[in-house]
Amino acid sequence: PHMPSFMPLEMQSLRAARAASEAMQRTVRALTSEPERAETNNEDADVFMAQVQSNTLSTSEICETIPKVFKELDRASGLFAKLDCLDEADRSACSMLCVILLVKDHYNDFVAPQAEGKRLSATTWQSWQSFVHWLDITDEQLHAALVFLAIRGFGKVKSIGRALPADARCPEDIVRYLMDSVSHHVPSVSGLSSEMRDLVKEAFGASKVFSLPQLLQGENTPWQLYSLQRMSDDHGETLL
Repeated sequence: PHMPSFMPLEMQSLRAARAASEAMQRTVRALTSEPERAETNNEDADVFMAQVQSNTLSTSEICETIPKVFKELDRASGLFAKLDCLDEADRSACSMLCVILLVKDHYNDFVAPQAEGKRLSATTWQSWQSFVHWLDITDEQLHAALVFLAIRGFGKVKSIGRALPADARCPEDIVRYLMDSVSHHVPSVSGLSSEMRDLVKEAFGASKVFSLPQLLQGENTPWQLYSLQRMSDDHGETLL
């Protein structure tokens, strides 16, 4: 909560500590409770992915369906809701929608929310389409990518990190801990094959040692590039 700057420092510290304590208690309750809906219906996920591939859903229908299929994002019963982190859930859903629109080449829907003078150009879009074609992503890999985006935001929830062992508190390790130890709270993972679940976990491992935004800003170190190369050698280009 916002605290006026004129408050005594001791009172600000007390309120901050109380807020952190409440967030911790909320997180512990969420992680130790049984979810209202135990597992994602794999048939729902399969139907959704088939509809995405066949272009039978409008953009608005995709937005409505994402939290129904990827139940972590459910605004009533999902883990983000229980942690009072719906903004993070919205960011996850937005990133998933962007990936779907990019893979399915829906330029007009992608740029529709952007201001007229700041829209992604058609030329840049075609460059991205060349990249998508080069990827030659399979339906199963696209599904895994969407699951990755659905659960990635949990790594940013500080209260989860505080509730976990000290060696599992970086963002990527937080998500992998959830996948391994409280998988019922990340039910979308259950809709993947064992191979794709392993790929998602390895993708979080790659994100831990290599950051694409850092690459775009010229901030990666030679060691990070070497680590990414080693991971690619071990797990194949599909990881990238």
